[in-house]
Amino acid sequence: MVLKVKGSKQYRMKVVPDKPFSGVIAIAGVVFLLLITSAASYFAGQYQLRQSLERKTQEHTQALDRLTALQGENESLRMRVATAEQSLTIGEQASESVRAELVQKESQIAELKQEISFYRGVMAPEEGGERVSIGRFILSQTSDPKNYQYKLQVKQSAARRDIVKGSATFTVVGRQDGEPKSYPLKELSEQVDSESIQLRFKYFQNIEGELRLPEGFVPEGVELSLKSSGRKGFNIEQRYGWLVQES
Repeated sequence: MVLKVKGSKQYRMKVVPDKPFSGVIAIAGVVFLLLITSAASYFAGQYQLRQSLERKTQEHTQALDRLTALQGENESLRMRVATAEQSLTIGEQASESVRAELVQKESQIAELKQEISFYRGVMAPEEGGERVSIGRFILSQTSDPKNYQYKLQVKQSAARRDIVKGSATFTVVGRQDGEPKSYPLKELSEQVDSESIQLRFKYFQNIEGELRLPEGFVPEGVELSLKSSGRKGFNIEQRYGWLVQES
């Protein structure tokens, strides 16, 4: 016989098995998942770095091959020049043509040497070297005698992995109608809309374009300034003469 107390609510009882290790297993699973994710991110970063260095190595090898070929052509041209100077049968015009070709080849060799020096600096930087530096700066003549192409390469040591942030200013100095005068790149190039060019890179950054000199202006050189956007960083001032390569 079951006695029921009038007015009280009856509750049903259920037996639940005790699992003391279920919480520990769940925590271990989360920790394992985090370790797997971190390892995957690390190896992905290492893979991208290896790919970048392999690409730079290939470019460096190609530049060396081009340099060797050009040096061979250069030596051949030197012999042709010597023969032309000693021979009385060759015309003055042909001799000047060979000389012009020789100058062009030497200019290409100088540019390739700069490229090789840059790639060596990226792949095998010197200990204690500057964090940020100018890899190369080139001015080239175009078909228009007032128009020039410029190429500026800024780099940092491959031993450093942080992102470089800052700005670069580019000023052409010379004389306007006999008086000293300077022009920021903004006033000479339609491709530039600010007096400072933003820098943001991990290994290197190329800055290139075209500029046009004003009438009556005789250029004497280029002043480059690189500054870090942080409190501690780099502040580089460099001046180059107005040395123009034939394109």
